[in-house]
Amino acid sequence: MKNRVYYFDLLNIAACISVVALHCNQMVHTWQPGNNWLFALLIEVLFYWAVPIFFMLTGATLMRYHERYDTKTFLSKRVKRTVIPFIAWSLIWYLLISTRSSDVHLGPRSFINMMLNNQIEQVYWFFFPLFSIYLSMPLLSLLADNKKALAYGVGASFILQSVLPYALPVLGIEWSGSISILALSGNLFFTALGYLLSTTELNKKQRMIIYVLGILGTVFRFAYTAVSSEAIGGVDRLFFNYLAFPAVLQGAAVFTFFKNLNFSTLGEKEKRLLSAISSCSFGVYLIHKPILDHFILSPRCLNIPMTSIALRTVGVIIFYIFCIGIILVLKRIPLVRKIVP
Repeated sequence: MKNRVYYFDLLNIAACISVVALHCNQMVHTWQPGNNWLFALLIEVLFYWAVPIFFMLTGATLMRYHERYDTKTFLSKRVKRTVIPFIAWSLIWYLLISTRSSDVHLGPRSFINMMLNNQIEQVYWFFFPLFSIYLSMPLLSLLADNKKALAYGVGASFILQSVLPYALPVLGIEWSGSISILALSGNLFFTALGYLLSTTELNKKQRMIIYVLGILGTVFRFAYTAVSSEAIGGVDRLFFNYLAFPAVLQGAAVFTFFKNLNFSTLGEKEKRLLSAISSCSFGVYLIHKPILDHFILSPRCLNIPMTSIALRTVGVIIFYIFCIGIILVLKRIPLVRKIVP
């Protein structure tokens, strides 16, 4: 475990917990004037960095894959680790939905259509940009040794897709989005950003600037959304976008913070535990939302209301630990463990 990067493990765990927190906090998407909704907005804003961090970790860990194996092996590993589990769990939830809904007609064509159009489990949207990143990586990785080119692309993309679309409308100017850095547009932007942050040593002043910008972005998003939502009597979703500048600044700050933590005092047992929990994150992502919807929130089971403060606070940790337990058990079952790598 000498070559293991432990802040990657800790970031992975923290991002997974944050995803669970966001999904336990679904009431934020329905306008309800009062302190409870403002508390939901606070949770939403504080944990919004989770998905950007996952994409940034993908760039940080895979950009130099060619130093370990060839492209055929790289793609084969991605298929085994993500594509097969995605299809398998989509099928599991599809069969569950089919038995509970008369609107779903059981059959292979129906399954494939629903899977490809993300109509089975909503949070599986994440896999489609992830697969796009994997397919782009053999090309993007050629720039791994040209950090100046990557820095240019990240900087230009940040301005074109994270700043201008949100700043210009304030001035009464429409932004069509037609101008972009296609090679690093969308979530590929986070892939390159994660790689750059993981391979660049920042001095204290640079880190402080990133932290301050991350905090300002977080505070701005909360204040803007709270005030604007109150004014329109509904949820203003302008900054409910991972590519908007508040989320980008926040993600960069969180990544930088974890990278600069001191792991020298961590013992071997703690490191093994950290790695073991981190290895469960993908499995937790696959199962947590259906369990939340069909067991915890469902009127047929626990029927816990989305407005529950307990669910959105201590409940997050309890639910996360519960999901970790399920994944650890599944990993011990032959064949089944292939779909919870």
